Amino acid sequence: MKMDISLSKDLFIILAGLVCLIITSPVYAASPSVGNTPANISNNGLAAAQDGYIYFLDPVGDIYAGSSEKIFKIKEGESTPVLLGDDEAWNLNVAGDWLYYSNWSDNHRIYKIRTDGAEKTMIGNDPANNVALTGNWLVYVKWTNTTGAADNNIYKVSLDGQTKIQLNRDQSENLTVADDWIYYINASDGYKPYKIRLDGTERTKIADDQILFMAVADDGYIYYSNYSDGRKLYRINTDSQGRSKLSDDRAGFINVAAEYVYYTNASDSDSLYRIKADGSGRKQICDFGTGPTPINVITNQLYYNRLFIKVN
Repeated sequence: MKMDISLSKDLFIILAGLVCLIITSPVYAASPSVGNTPANISNNGLAAAQDGYIYFLDPVGDIYAGSSEKIFKIKEGESTPVLLGDDEAWNLNVAGDWLYYSNWSDNHRIYKIRTDGAEKTMIGNDPANNVALTGNWLVYVKWTNTTGAADNNIYKVSLDGQTKIQLNRDQSENLTVADDWIYYINASDGYKPYKIRLDGTERTKIADDQILFMAVADDGYIYYSNYSDGRKLYRINTDSQGRSKLSDDRAGFINVAAEYVYYTNASDSDSLYRIKADGSGRKQICDFGTGPTPINVITNQLYYNRLFIKVN
Protein backbone atom coordinates (compact mmCIF):
# COMPACT_ATOMS: atom_id res chain seq x y z
CA MET A 1 0.00 0.00 0.00
CA LYS A 2 1.34 3.40 -0.92
CA MET A 3 1.35 5.82 1.98
CA ASP A 4 1.52 9.56 2.36
CA ILE A 5 3.58 10.47 5.41
CA SER A 6 5.58 13.63 5.72
CA LEU A 7 8.30 15.10 7.88
CA SER A 8 7.44 18.35 9.57
CA LYS A 9 10.52 19.94 7.99
CA ASP A 10 9.51 18.78 4.49
CA LEU A 11 5.83 18.04 4.19
CA PHE A 12 6.06 16.01 1.03
CA ILE A 13 8.82 13.45 1.68
CA ILE A 14 7.64 9.86 1.35
CA LEU A 15 9.24 7.66 3.99
CA ALA A 16 10.14 4.14 2.94
CA GLY A 17 9.98 1.16 5.27
CA LEU A 18 6.94 2.23 7.29
CA VAL A 19 3.58 0.56 6.91
CA CYS A 20 0.67 2.92 7.46
CA LEU A 21 -3.02 3.00 6.78
CA ILE A 22 -4.17 5.94 4.67
CA ILE A 23 -6.65 7.71 6.89
CA THR A 24 -9.55 10.03 6.28
CA SER A 25 -9.83 12.87 8.81
CA PRO A 26 -11.94 16.02 8.70
CA VAL A 27 -10.68 19.54 8.46
CA TYR A 28 -10.23 20.09 12.19
CA ALA A 29 -9.20 23.45 13.60
CA ALA A 30 -10.03 25.40 16.70
CA SER A 31 -13.03 27.71 16.65
CA PRO A 32 -12.46 31.48 16.94
CA SER A 33 -13.24 31.45 20.68
CA VAL A 34 -10.70 28.76 21.58
CA GLY A 35 -7.00 28.36 20.92
CA ASN A 36 -6.93 24.65 20.11
CA THR A 37 -9.25 21.67 20.15
CA PRO A 38 -9.94 20.09 23.55
CA ALA A 39 -8.46 16.74 22.53
CA ASN A 40 -5.30 18.39 21.16
CA ILE A 41 -4.80 20.23 24.45
CA SER A 42 -5.00 16.85 26.19
CA ASN A 43 -2.18 15.77 23.86
CA ASN A 44 0.23 18.58 24.82
CA GLY A 45 -1.07 21.02 22.18
CA LEU A 46 1.59 20.17 19.60
CA ALA A 47 -0.26 21.65 16.62
CA ALA A 48 -3.02 24.17 15.87
CA ALA A 49 -4.52 25.61 12.69
CA GLN A 50 -5.96 28.97 11.69
CA ASP A 51 -6.62 30.84 8.43
CA GLY A 52 -4.76 28.43 6.17
CA TYR A 53 -1.69 28.08 8.39
CA ILE A 54 -0.55 25.24 10.62
CA TYR A 55 1.42 26.11 13.75
CA PHE A 56 3.32 23.20 15.25
CA LEU A 57 6.09 22.22 17.64
CA ASP A 58 9.13 20.39 16.35
CA PRO A 59 12.55 19.57 17.84
CA VAL A 60 15.57 21.70 16.99
CA GLY A 61 19.06 20.47 17.85
CA ASP A 62 20.69 17.14 18.57
CA ILE A 63 18.13 14.80 20.15
CA TYR A 64 20.95 13.07 22.06
CA ALA A 65 22.35 16.35 23.37
CA GLY A 66 19.05 17.86 24.43
CA SER A 67 16.96 19.18 21.57
CA SER A 68 13.98 21.39 22.37
CA GLU A 69 10.56 21.98 20.85
CA LYS A 70 10.38 25.21 18.83
CA ILE A 71 7.34 26.85 17.21
CA PHE A 72 7.05 26.62 13.44
CA LYS A 73 4.38 27.71 11.01
CA ILE A 74 3.66 26.59 7.49
CA LYS A 75 1.06 27.54 4.95
CA GLU A 76 -1.11 24.62 3.98
CA GLY A 77 0.04 23.17 0.66
CA GLU A 78 3.59 24.52 0.99
CA SER A 79 6.71 22.57 1.99
CA THR A 80 8.99 24.95 3.89
CA PRO A 81 8.13 25.83 7.50
CA VAL A 82 9.16 29.08 9.20
CA LEU A 83 10.74 29.12 12.66
CA LEU A 84 8.97 31.70 14.84
CA GLY A 85 11.15 31.83 17.94
CA ASP A 86 13.84 30.26 20.11
CA ASP A 87 11.69 29.30 23.10
CA GLU A 88 11.07 25.69 24.00
CA ALA A 89 7.29 25.62 23.83
CA TRP A 90 4.37 23.37 24.78
CA ASN A 91 0.56 23.72 24.90
CA LEU A 92 0.21 25.72 21.72
CA ASN A 93 -2.89 27.89 21.19
CA VAL A 94 -3.67 30.32 18.36
CA ALA A 95 -6.33 33.05 18.26
CA GLY A 96 -6.36 36.08 16.00
CA ASP A 97 -2.84 37.48 15.58
CA TRP A 98 -1.41 35.72 18.63
CA LEU A 99 0.05 32.39 19.67
CA TYR A 100 -0.08 31.43 23.36
CA TYR A 101 2.09 28.74 24.93
CA SER A 102 3.85 27.41 28.00
CA ASN A 103 7.47 28.57 27.76
CA TRP A 104 9.75 25.83 29.05
CA SER A 105 12.72 28.09 28.43
CA ASP A 106 11.43 30.34 31.21
CA ASN A 107 10.17 28.07 33.99
CA HIS A 108 7.00 27.08 32.09
CA ARG A 109 5.51 30.58 32.28
CA ILE A 110 2.75 31.51 29.83
CA TYR A 111 3.88 33.64 26.90
CA LYS A 112 2.39 35.01 23.72
CA ILE A 113 3.95 35.98 20.39
CA ARG A 114 2.42 37.28 17.21
CA THR A 115 1.84 34.76 14.44
CA ASP A 116 4.81 36.29 12.59
CA GLY A 117 7.08 35.72 15.62
CA ALA A 118 7.15 39.35 16.80
CA GLU A 119 6.35 40.93 20.18
CA LYS A 120 7.08 38.06 22.52
CA THR A 121 5.40 38.88 25.84
CA MET A 122 5.16 37.12 29.19
CA ILE A 123 1.58 36.89 30.49
CA GLY A 124 2.00 35.44 33.97
CA ASN A 125 4.58 34.22 36.50
CA ASP A 126 3.02 30.84 37.26
CA PRO A 127 4.64 27.69 35.84
CA ALA A 128 1.79 26.42 33.66
CA ASN A 129 0.81 23.12 32.13
CA ASN A 130 -2.20 22.08 29.99
CA VAL A 131 -2.73 25.68 28.86
CA ALA A 132 -6.08 26.14 27.08
CA LEU A 133 -7.39 29.39 25.60
CA THR A 134 -11.13 30.01 25.80
CA GLY A 135 -12.68 33.40 25.14
CA ASN A 136 -10.69 36.06 27.02
CA TRP A 137 -9.06 33.58 29.39
CA LEU A 138 -6.17 31.16 29.53
CA VAL A 139 -6.96 28.18 31.77
CA TYR A 140 -4.07 26.08 33.12
CA VAL A 141 -2.71 23.86 35.85
CA LYS A 142 -0.22 25.68 38.07
CA TRP A 143 2.55 23.16 37.76
CA THR A 144 4.62 22.89 40.94
CA ASN A 145 5.91 19.34 40.29
CA THR A 146 5.10 18.43 43.87
CA THR A 147 2.56 16.09 45.42
CA GLY A 148 -0.40 16.66 47.67
CA ALA A 149 -3.92 18.01 47.33
CA ALA A 150 -2.78 21.62 47.76
CA ASP A 151 -0.53 21.55 44.69
CA ASN A 152 -1.11 21.72 40.94
CA ASN A 153 -4.44 23.54 41.13
CA ILE A 154 -6.40 25.00 38.21
CA TYR A 155 -6.25 28.74 37.51
CA LYS A 156 -7.34 31.10 34.80
CA VAL A 157 -5.64 34.32 33.76
CA SER A 158 -6.88 37.08 31.49
CA LEU A 159 -5.13 37.46 28.15
CA ASP A 160 -3.48 40.68 29.32
CA GLY A 161 -2.19 38.94 32.46
CA GLN A 162 -3.87 41.44 34.79
CA THR A 163 -6.44 39.13 36.41
CA LYS A 164 -5.73 35.68 37.85
CA ILE A 165 -8.35 33.48 39.54
CA GLN A 166 -7.93 30.13 41.28
CA LEU A 167 -10.69 27.70 40.29
CA ASN A 168 -10.10 24.60 42.44
CA ARG A 169 -7.93 23.05 45.14
CA ASP A 170 -7.61 19.58 43.64
CA GLN A 171 -4.28 18.21 42.50
CA SER A 172 -5.15 18.38 38.80
CA GLU A 173 -3.78 16.76 35.66
CA ASN A 174 -4.71 16.34 31.97
CA LEU A 175 -6.79 19.53 31.89
CA THR A 176 -8.85 20.48 28.86
CA VAL A 177 -11.71 22.89 28.20
CA ALA A 178 -14.89 22.24 26.21
CA ASP A 179 -17.78 24.68 26.03
CA ASP A 180 -18.24 26.15 29.54
CA TRP A 181 -16.56 23.27 31.37
CA ILE A 182 -13.05 22.37 32.44
CA TYR A 183 -12.35 18.62 32.46
CA TYR A 184 -9.44 17.17 34.40
CA ILE A 185 -8.06 14.15 36.21
CA ASN A 186 -8.28 14.64 39.97
CA ALA A 187 -5.18 13.10 41.56
CA SER A 188 -6.55 14.11 44.96
CA ASP A 189 -9.34 11.57 44.44
CA GLY A 190 -7.49 8.58 43.02
CA TYR A 191 -7.02 9.97 39.49
CA LYS A 192 -10.73 10.06 38.68
CA PRO A 193 -12.27 12.30 35.98
CA TYR A 194 -13.88 15.55 37.14
CA LYS A 195 -15.38 18.65 35.62
CA ILE A 196 -15.85 22.18 36.88
CA ARG A 197 -17.38 25.32 35.40
CA LEU A 198 -15.13 28.05 34.03
CA ASP A 199 -16.22 30.21 36.97
CA GLY A 200 -15.13 27.55 39.48
CA THR A 201 -18.62 26.30 40.37
CA GLU A 202 -20.37 22.92 40.01
CA ARG A 203 -17.31 20.77 40.65
CA THR A 204 -18.49 17.25 39.76
CA LYS A 205 -16.99 13.77 39.66
CA ILE A 206 -17.80 12.12 36.32
CA ALA A 207 -16.85 8.49 37.01
CA ASP A 208 -15.31 6.25 39.64
CA ASP A 209 -12.75 4.82 37.23
CA GLN A 210 -9.07 5.55 37.80
CA ILE A 211 -7.78 6.82 34.47
CA LEU A 212 -4.47 7.61 32.79
CA PHE A 213 -5.34 9.57 29.64
CA MET A 214 -8.55 11.13 28.39
CA ALA A 215 -9.88 13.20 25.51
CA VAL A 216 -13.12 15.20 25.41
CA ALA A 217 -14.90 15.02 22.05
CA ASP A 218 -17.53 17.07 20.25
CA ASP A 219 -20.01 14.20 20.55
CA GLY A 220 -20.41 14.81 24.29
CA TYR A 221 -18.27 11.86 25.36
CA ILE A 222 -14.98 11.49 27.20
CA TYR A 223 -12.72 8.76 25.83
CA TYR A 224 -10.20 7.41 28.29
CA SER A 225 -7.66 4.77 29.24
CA ASN A 226 -9.28 2.96 32.18
CA TYR A 227 -6.54 2.02 34.63
CA SER A 228 -9.18 0.37 36.82
CA ASP A 229 -9.69 -2.16 34.01
CA GLY A 230 -6.18 -2.81 32.71
CA ARG A 231 -5.95 0.47 30.72
CA LYS A 232 -8.68 -0.64 28.31
CA LEU A 233 -10.31 1.98 26.09
CA TYR A 234 -13.59 3.32 27.47
CA ARG A 235 -15.95 6.20 26.95
CA ILE A 236 -18.51 7.94 29.13
CA ASN A 237 -20.86 10.85 28.53
CA THR A 238 -19.82 14.14 30.12
CA ASP A 239 -23.01 13.84 32.20
CA SER A 240 -21.76 10.51 33.63
CA GLN A 241 -24.10 8.40 31.50
CA GLY A 242 -23.43 5.76 28.83
CA ARG A 243 -20.21 4.30 30.24
CA SER A 244 -18.96 1.55 27.90
CA LYS A 245 -15.82 -0.29 26.86
CA LEU A 246 -14.72 0.20 23.25
CA SER A 247 -11.71 -2.11 23.13
CA ASP A 248 -9.64 -4.51 25.21
CA ASP A 249 -6.50 -2.78 23.90
CA ARG A 250 -4.34 -1.06 26.52
CA ALA A 251 -4.75 2.54 25.41
CA GLY A 252 -2.29 5.36 25.97
CA PHE A 253 -2.60 8.75 24.28
CA ILE A 254 -6.08 9.37 22.83
CA ASN A 255 -7.55 11.85 20.36
CA VAL A 256 -10.93 12.01 18.66
CA ALA A 257 -12.06 13.40 15.31
CA ALA A 258 -15.43 12.86 13.64
CA GLU A 259 -16.39 9.18 13.99
CA TYR A 260 -12.91 7.89 14.92
CA VAL A 261 -10.96 7.53 18.14
CA TYR A 262 -7.18 7.49 17.66
CA TYR A 263 -5.00 5.92 20.34
CA THR A 264 -1.61 4.43 21.04
CA ASN A 265 -1.96 0.71 21.67
CA ALA A 266 0.32 -0.72 24.35
CA SER A 267 -1.08 -4.16 23.50
CA ASP A 268 0.65 -3.88 20.11
CA SER A 269 4.07 -2.29 20.73
CA ASP A 270 2.56 1.18 21.25
CA SER A 271 1.60 1.44 17.59
CA LEU A 272 -1.02 3.92 16.47
CA TYR A 273 -4.61 2.65 16.08
CA ARG A 274 -8.06 3.96 15.30
CA ILE A 275 -11.51 2.67 16.16
CA LYS A 276 -14.99 4.02 15.58
CA ALA A 277 -16.75 5.63 18.50
CA ASP A 278 -19.15 2.69 18.68
CA GLY A 279 -16.24 0.23 19.07
CA SER A 280 -16.25 -1.07 15.49
CA GLY A 281 -13.70 -0.68 12.68
CA ARG A 282 -10.59 -1.23 14.79
CA LYS A 283 -7.43 -0.87 12.62
CA GLN A 284 -3.74 -0.21 12.99
CA ILE A 285 -2.61 3.03 11.32
CA CYS A 286 1.16 2.97 11.85
CA ASP A 287 3.86 1.12 13.70
CA PHE A 288 6.93 3.31 14.04
CA GLY A 289 8.72 0.94 16.38
CA THR A 290 8.95 3.68 19.02
CA GLY A 291 7.23 4.46 22.29
CA PRO A 292 3.88 6.27 22.45
CA THR A 293 3.73 9.98 21.75
CA PRO A 294 0.84 12.49 21.86
CA ILE A 295 -1.63 12.48 18.97
CA ASN A 296 -2.80 15.78 17.47
CA VAL A 297 -5.48 16.08 14.78
CA ILE A 298 -4.92 19.06 12.53
CA THR A 299 -6.60 19.99 9.22
CA ASN A 300 -6.64 16.83 7.06
CA GLN A 301 -3.99 14.94 8.97
CA LEU A 302 -2.62 13.58 12.19
CA TYR A 303 0.48 15.11 13.73
CA TYR A 304 2.14 12.18 15.43
CA ASN A 305 5.73 11.29 16.30
CA ARG A 306 6.73 14.63 14.75
CA LEU A 307 5.33 13.52 11.40
CA PHE A 308 2.28 14.64 9.48
CA ILE A 309 0.22 11.67 8.37
CA LYS A 310 -1.73 13.18 5.49
CA VAL A 311 -4.93 12.31 3.70
CA ASN A 312 -4.69 11.51 -0.03
